[in-house]
Amino acid sequence: MWSERSAEGPSTAAEEGMAGAAETAGRSSVFEEPPLLMAAPRVGQPGRFKWLFAAVWLFYLVDPVTKAVHSDHSSAFKLLVYSLVAVFVVLYGWLAFSVYPRSGPIGAVSDSPPVVLPILVAMAVVAFVTSVAVYPELAGMWVYVGAGAGLGLSMEDKTAYRGVMAALALMTVCVLSSGALRSISTWLILAFPIFFAGMSTLGIRQMALLIGQLREARTQVAHLATNEERLRLARDLHDLTGHSLATITLKAELAQRMLAKARDAAPEGPTPRLDAALKEVQEIEQVSRQTLTDIRQAVSGYRRATLAVEVASAHAALDAAGIKLDAAPEVAAATGEFDPQSEAALAWSLREAVTNAIRHSGAARVEITLLPIGEEMVLTVRNDGYGLAATVGGTDECGGHGLTGLRERLDAVGGRLSVGGNDGDFRLVAAVPVVGS
Repeated sequence: MWSERSAEGPSTAAEEGMAGAAETAGRSSVFEEPPLLMAAPRVGQPGRFKWLFAAVWLFYLVDPVTKAVHSDHSSAFKLLVYSLVAVFVVLYGWLAFSVYPRSGPIGAVSDSPPVVLPILVAMAVVAFVTSVAVYPELAGMWVYVGAGAGLGLSMEDKTAYRGVMAALALMTVCVLSSGALRSISTWLILAFPIFFAGMSTLGIRQMALLIGQLREARTQVAHLATNEERLRLARDLHDLTGHSLATITLKAELAQRMLAKARDAAPEGPTPRLDAALKEVQEIEQVSRQTLTDIRQAVSGYRRATLAVEVASAHAALDAAGIKLDAAPEVAAATGEFDPQSEAALAWSLREAVTNAIRHSGAARVEITLLPIGEEMVLTVRNDGYGLAATVGGTDECGGHGLTGLRERLDAVGGRLSVGGNDGDFRLVAAVPVVGS
């Protein structure tokens, strides 16, 4: 159970220096190919009736059903065939309805629906009974079982591929078990459609995954480019305008002193013109000081921490430390998608977690995820190094308290921080409101 607690760690100033250097070094590493999330990608553009695209291929069952209608079998036999076909059609349509997207962009990854496997098992049972014990002409049902396995099962650990091979193997058992189907030509007529239908569906899903990753990569690159431009503007404002305004302020102060001395040294007494000039110079100093303050605040806003930049920095810093990073693509893609102050707090949380992983954990792998839960965005940084005792309880040479300062940042935006875990499973969990408090 995770407990919220105060902790001590590296100083914020030290973290900023490290992450700032990593940011510069890591801009090229952000373009590395991210790992594939082999779950169930949304195939095609979403729509309420997209599932009918898969169901329309049931048209090819019309021919064997028509043959059954015109056969010499009894009415009871025909009714049994119609019932089995109807059950199979409903199952296949249910599978297509469960898998095809009704919302979300193309290629968006979602978990494979838990109902897929039971539907496929039911389809296989109907196909086996129908082709072996009832009507061999409907052995083509196995093609839909193979296509359904490729369409609905998870691509992780090659589960979908194994499903297609299982459909092919079960069809082979049917061919060997039925006297009407037992021939090499029948097996080939069924095997090729099953294999190619299943593999083609897997290929389409793989393409959808790549499209989704390309979209996420483009979004991440756009965020990084925007952040780079913000940093450039901040540097220009600070180096050019800020320097000029500081000079104007200094010159105004010197002019005030000179005018004051001239006024005090005047032999004729009161000098209204010098007093007026001194007042104007004082206003110039006040305006320049306020403008300089405003520019510094603007520069600070331009330089706020973002998740996209911190993920890029983490790639470079962890790679240099020999630590493997597994960052979900949605972490960097979330930049600019919710309250900026909340995002900055999460970005600081990510920086703190990565810094601690490098300095104290002895970890070999760091995992970063970001999930919307209710009205909050929850960042989880997990490593397989030493537990809580190695991360808290000490200060650096600057006397800083990294996690304590981090909690203060999160408190400022209405967020929460939890740290905990034993050796091999240490986690830092930070939650912030999507809408700023």
